[in-house]
Amino acid sequence: MNERQTRVVETREQAHAAAMQAYAAAKLLIQDGKRAQISVSEDCDPISIKQRRFLHGPVLTQISEQVRVEGERFVMQVWKEFFRKLFLPDRYEMRRVPVYDKKQCRLVHPKRATPYRVRSSTEDLNVKAYSGYIDKVIQHATVEWNVVFDFDQRERESVRWVKPVRAKKEVIDMETGEIMA
Repeated sequence: MNERQTRVVETREQAHAAAMQAYAAAKLLIQDGKRAQISVSEDCDPISIKQRRFLHGPVLTQISEQVRVEGERFVMQVWKEFFRKLFLPDRYEMRRVPVYDKKQCRLVHPKRATPYRVRSSTEDLNVKAYSGYIDKVIQHATVEWNVVFDFDQRERESVRWVKPVRAKKEVIDMETGEIMA
C-alpha cells in the first residue's frame, strides 16, 4: 500500500469515518512492519484565476505606470518580484546534500545538514492568503508611493476572500412539523 489517501470532510460523522479508515490502513502497514503517517490539515482552495488576473492586471500595471523611483519607471515584472520579496521572504531548509570529494573521487554524504535557501512563491498561497497579499500590495503602494488605483469596486470585491457560511442544520419539531433553526 504505497498510495496516499486524502479525504476532505465537513461534518463530525465524515471526520470519524475518515479517522477509522486511516486507522485501518495504518494497522495494515504496521502489521507488515512498515511505518504509517497520518496527517490532518485545513482544506484550502488554491489561488483563483480571478485573483491572479487582478493582481497582474489592474494592480501591478497601475503601480508600474504611476511610480517613479529616482526618476526611473519599472515594468510590471520588476514590481511583482519586489512585492514577492517584500511580503514573502525566502525560507531556509536544512538538507543533507551529497558533495563531490576530490580525494575519494566520489559523492560523499555530509554528516550534518546545511541550510539551503528556498524561494517563496505566490503559487504556494491559498485563496485567503493571496487575498491578504493583494491587500498588502495595494496598501503599500498607496501609502509609500501615493498610487491612486482606478478599478471597479465589484472587481475588487470579487477577488477578496470571504469566510464561507456554514449551512445550519434544520431541526423539525415532531409535534408541530415546523422547521426550527
